[in-house]
Amino acid sequence: MKNDGKKWSFGSVFMITLTCLVLAGSALVLIRLSSGAKVDLSRLRPGTVVLNDRYEGPKEQTEEQAAESSRPAAVTAAKSGKTKTTETECTITFSGIAAVEGEVRKNSYISDMKIYDISDIMMMLKKQLKANLNVAFLENVLSDEAKKTDTVASRETALMLSSAGFNAAACGFSKAYALEASGILSTRNALNERGILPLGILDENGEQVLIREMNGIRVAIMQYTDTIPAATRKTMIKNGDNGRIPEADADQIAADIGKAREKGAQAVIILINWGKSGKAVDRAQRTLAQQIADAGADLIIGNGSRTVQTMEELTAAGTGQKVPCFWSLGTLLSANRNSAGRLAGMLIHITIRASEDGKAGIHEMTYTPLYTWKFKQDGRYYYRCMACGEVPDGMDSEQQKIMEKAAGIVRDTMQGTGMREAYGE
Repeated sequence: MKNDGKKWSFGSVFMITLTCLVLAGSALVLIRLSSGAKVDLSRLRPGTVVLNDRYEGPKEQTEEQAAESSRPAAVTAAKSGKTKTTETECTITFSGIAAVEGEVRKNSYISDMKIYDISDIMMMLKKQLKANLNVAFLENVLSDEAKKTDTVASRETALMLSSAGFNAAACGFSKAYALEASGILSTRNALNERGILPLGILDENGEQVLIREMNGIRVAIMQYTDTIPAATRKTMIKNGDNGRIPEADADQIAADIGKAREKGAQAVIILINWGKSGKAVDRAQRTLAQQIADAGADLIIGNGSRTVQTMEELTAAGTGQKVPCFWSLGTLLSANRNSAGRLAGMLIHITIRASEDGKAGIHEMTYTPLYTWKFKQDGRYYYRCMACGEVPDGMDSEQQKIMEKAAGIVRDTMQGTGMREAYGE
């Protein structure tokens, strides 16, 4: 064809080239379709240029390859020699005693609305409660039907715990049977409704040996109470409720540890409410703790004195295993402001690591000092549980001094344990 001396415009050249490419592509597709090959249209996304000129479809995999491809990246990395271990570790945080009582209860009650405004009391701890399981020791029976006392608290207490990040509560204490079986049921229901696992109080068909699987690690956590009064024990037997609050009997604990191992527990943690308020660790506690260590527990966490007490490593008879035993974590929420020691508490952060052969053990332990802050605003007192260190807006110099003193008590108590402070990292 003659062009009569006219020049082709750029647009004309581009359109002719594009048309040729489209015709060539169409021919290629027709050829592939006629040959029985598949065209994966899902790979052609709007705005995407497909560079590979040949798609062969998914390759067949052996069962082993399929399992490997579906395995979490961290596990695959560990098998290939990389050092990632997130899939073989789980974390648990434990607190001291929380109790909505005394001035905390009275100052939190809004008479006009007839409710207890306590949901924000622990919100300042959310940053510290990031573990797979966060466990609080609770010394209240939860009920909206009974009169509120230092023992009986509103069911809103469960919201207070869950809002901060607690998802388990050790509820066995000396007065856990104050409202008898109905109080145990009400407490369990209030906690369950907020996604909190109740420990240390059982329903009529309750199972004490519970195993939680976290990041593939099976951990048994059981709570026992060593402070049930004789009169309460008799009432429980009379009502047919014996065992609803598991008692700290060495033989029973040993049997439960054995049962947990039979059910596949890789680590066993025993929680105990023991000791007397403000009192030092006594001989009976030490004897019981050693018996628990000998029975095969990996960790013992105690509370009851409401003051911070140290951690000691016990040596299990027969195996020689070192078993950390925390005698008391102090208070998480306290109305007693008679001394800084009564306001001091700590979070214990535990990392459990499992090896490739399935064995698990305590890999790391750190602590965070705590303080219960009380302040006045618009004529009303408020309470906030907080980690020592950061000074919140509105905290006066006097409160800062008390907080620093509480933190100092915790640090002095933990000195010599080899544990480091976790807060602020």
